[in-house]
Amino acid sequence: MSPEEERALTALFGEGIREHSEAGLRLITLPAVTLPPGCTPTTPFGIYVATPYAGYQSRLYLDAPVRLASGAIPPTTAAMLLGRTMHAASIQGIPATLPLPEAILAHIRRYQLVA
Repeated sequence: MSPEEERALTALFGEGIREHSEAGLRLITLPAVTLPPGCTPTTPFGIYVATPYAGYQSRLYLDAPVRLASGAIPPTTAAMLLGRTMHAASIQGIPATLPLPEAILAHIRRYQLVA
């Protein structure tokens, strides 16, 4: 990750942004992901998978399933990443080629669109 991307991600998700490699995946840890209003949890820990994984172009995993503002819980899958059980909603169509901040925010916005 470039220094510019790291600064942008730190401004969005707090201190402690780290890039990891695991099983050929490019993973970015996000200390505090702020979800749209009404969603719970409000600021979960996240791991962004910046490479194609499990049939998706990119994935945003959170440390707990998300309940939308409507009360619904979207379909999720769980994965063990960096030694943690993480949960991701089925969000398609966000290319891993987008700049990191833009891609992660696109995932987060999807929770608002379906909320």
